[in-house]
Amino acid sequence: MVCSRTVTLSSLAAACIASASGAAVVPITSNTALSTEGLGAFMGTLNYTYLGGTSGQLDVTLTNTTDASIGGYITAFMFRPPPELGAFGCSLSSSDFAAMTNVPAGSSGSPFTGPWIGGAGTGGSWLAGGAPGGGIGIGQTGSFSFAISGANASLLSSDAFVSGSLVSDPYAFIVRFRGMNNGGSDKVPANELPAPGAVALLAMAGLGNGRARRRERA
Repeated sequence: MVCSRTVTLSSLAAACIASASGAAVVPITSNTALSTEGLGAFMGTLNYTYLGGTSGQLDVTLTNTTDASIGGYITAFMFRPPPELGAFGCSLSSSDFAAMTNVPAGSSGSPFTGPWIGGAGTGGSWLAGGAPGGGIGIGQTGSFSFAISGANASLLSSDAFVSGSLVSDPYAFIVRFRGMNNGGSDKVPANELPAPGAVALLAMAGLGNGRARRRERA
């Protein structure tokens, strides 16, 4: 009976994680371990919607969660879907921040290896682009929508723009910070966050496994 309960919890956790990875809205956060300076921080969401034919829409929200003692603005971000799905076009259709305009497809995200299919940035640029104050300040949230086009638009998902989906790509979604209090900047890749329900079920599964082992030893 104990073994049955343990298997059920583990299976449920795995199912929830699988379901979360295919969910429409994917939560993301900064991957400080892969950033260039370890300064900037953010949280956000990605939501890809297939619109039919060769068209889709990607909605992005980003909140600047950098510590106030560090300062800085999110001045650009870029993304790319799995290259295994072929070529895609991308254009910014709406932005909460007027200074953050369309970053051209094929732009370099130096020092990370590119290219990316699109994004938004102050002055329409990843590296330069005018005053950083036009970007997303600490505690602020920006919302952006992109028109995505490609023969395999129907095969894309929200997590494809952050994890690579088909093949792991830790630099699929990258964020640029400028205007830090020390005059510096940062470039930070994104991590996909598991859904809260998946984390809770994993904890339950671990608890069940631990109880099973203790009962077996007893």
